[in-house]
Amino acid sequence: MLWLVAILGLVIGIVGLGTIYHQAMATRSDRLMFQPSGKLIEVNGRNWHYQIMGKGQPTVIIDSGTGGTHLDWQLVQPEVAKFTRILTYDRAGYGWSDLSLQPRTAEQIVRELRQLLRKAEIEPPYVLVGMSLGGLFSRLFAYDYPEEVAGMVLVDVAHEKMYQESSTEWVELNKRLEELLIHVLPIIGRIGLFRLLVNFDYLPFAVGLFQKFPSSIRPLAKAIYSQTQFIETFAQESAAVSISMNQVEQARKAKSFPEIPLIVLSSGKPDFDITQQVLEKLQQLHADLANESPQGVHMIAENSGHAIQLDNPELVIDAIRRVVEQVRCRST
Repeated sequence: MLWLVAILGLVIGIVGLGTIYHQAMATRSDRLMFQPSGKLIEVNGRNWHYQIMGKGQPTVIIDSGTGGTHLDWQLVQPEVAKFTRILTYDRAGYGWSDLSLQPRTAEQIVRELRQLLRKAEIEPPYVLVGMSLGGLFSRLFAYDYPEEVAGMVLVDVAHEKMYQESSTEWVELNKRLEELLIHVLPIIGRIGLFRLLVNFDYLPFAVGLFQKFPSSIRPLAKAIYSQTQFIETFAQESAAVSISMNQVEQARKAKSFPEIPLIVLSSGKPDFDITQQVLEKLQQLHADLANESPQGVHMIAENSGHAIQLDNPELVIDAIRRVVEQVRCRST
């Protein structure tokens, strides 16, 4: 019996090592097959990937949601580039950007973004565009460095009080999901199971996501989402969400939001784990954010889910255009 247990354990161990090796080799193959579409720049010994299009001021800076990369904006960036310069980038651990050993909190991410912008010689003031979790980062940027921010567009963003103001059932569901993402996701990532889910377009947090991408970049998007470092970074950012919310909440209490052109977009259709009740509460919280600036406007994308930049890119493009035009009018 002991010999049988030992042999079974050995077989399981060999299979486990084999799957880990296969995932590592598949990740390496993906990175060789798909080359960066933008530029790599070294900041503090690590490579960061960013993509710039267009010319003119102010420069639009995009910060994606959890797990998002510059690919999320391929329907938006070329159109915005027709009237101003726009930068998208991959946060540390996503896309072609190297992993970071630092906690993935809002304060750390704002610090890293400013380092990237200085190294790339992208001068302020900026129009910041934050999507989902990226909205926390954009707002903290504005609280801490108001002189560098000329305008802002928030795309169905997270709110620091979204858990406090939502139903207990939804909050508990999200807490269980966060625990799953933090502890289980890295494991299924290392053994290649997450790669399988990606290939079938069945991500646990975004079913059907890849169908929203242009067909030309779906293979690239799937390769990026399948990488081990992507999965580890996703888990790290999920673990830091509550800390990031607290950092933004404290900044909002202590500092004033700049009086800048501001458009806040809310999704109009529930998707993922969002119910109609939760959706309406989030829309109310978004209206609260619009009130932070005297020039704030709140709009609801009636026919769009959470990823408005993919479901209704024209609305996001128009919002950015309106803010850019207002900024230019103020500077003349």
